[in-house]
Amino acid sequence: MTTSSLIRRALALVFLTALVIGGSGAFFALQARAFDEATRESRLLLATAQAIRAYTSDQVAPLAYTASSDTFHPETVPSFAAQTVFAEVSSADLAYTYREVALNPTSPTDRPVPFETELINAFRQDDALTERSGRWRRGGHELFYLARPIRIEQEACLSCHSTPDQAPPAMVERYGTENGFGWQMGETIGLQIVTVPIEQEMRGMFELVLALGTGLLVIFLAGYAATSNTINRQLVVPLQALTARAEDVSVGIDDGTPLPDDGASELKRLSASIERLRRSLRRALADRNDHEGQA
Repeated sequence: MTTSSLIRRALALVFLTALVIGGSGAFFALQARAFDEATRESRLLLATAQAIRAYTSDQVAPLAYTASSDTFHPETVPSFAAQTVFAEVSSADLAYTYREVALNPTSPTDRPVPFETELINAFRQDDALTERSGRWRRGGHELFYLARPIRIEQEACLSCHSTPDQAPPAMVERYGTENGFGWQMGETIGLQIVTVPIEQEMRGMFELVLALGTGLLVIFLAGYAATSNTINRQLVVPLQALTARAEDVSVGIDDGTPLPDDGASELKRLSASIERLRRSLRRALADRNDHEGQA
């Protein structure tokens, strides 16, 4: 294998290593940044939902039931109010959603899909788990989700969801006696889940990584061409010429032409050293021939 081939292989290896490390590093860094941004946005939406729930529970519900205690107003239910507000947001962008789902919900519309059921069961199995997030492909779109458990921590919740006979008659009349009952204190009955779009960010991330890879490729090709040309001009070609002349001299083919002294300074010094050695050898041979002739 020639020196030129070794150098080219070394350059290619360095480039591939730089491309893999640089590309993968950029990918994971940009992905982490996209997830951090999605997490921040999701938590802001969940905080908004919590604010709507608190306002509904503390301000709206007391006024509604004071005015008409015999009528059930869904708008006074915190989960209904929060989901209704976010439904308006979802109408503008379907990727933004907020749902409160339960394994045994009062309203059939609050039943979880299989993926949400898996999340609920994960929260039920680990009381220390307070949040789950990640990517969720839904309806052919890539979404980022953030979910938190809904646990029964206030006795007031059981006034509507323990048994049908303790629930407001107007609520039982509206939803029936089959769903939304039997909840227990401390039980994880469902979850809050918010989704935000991440598809565009992921696409932009891939495009940026591709641009980075293309830039590295262009830089490598330019550097490879410049380095190869310099090596050929300063090292390979002069070394080949020097090697050819040295081989000729070694087998007795010597027309007296000086050895080439092109190329890098190291090659020039090598050529000069070999040239001095050749001249010394020629003088020694000439002296020996003269001595033999006189004899």
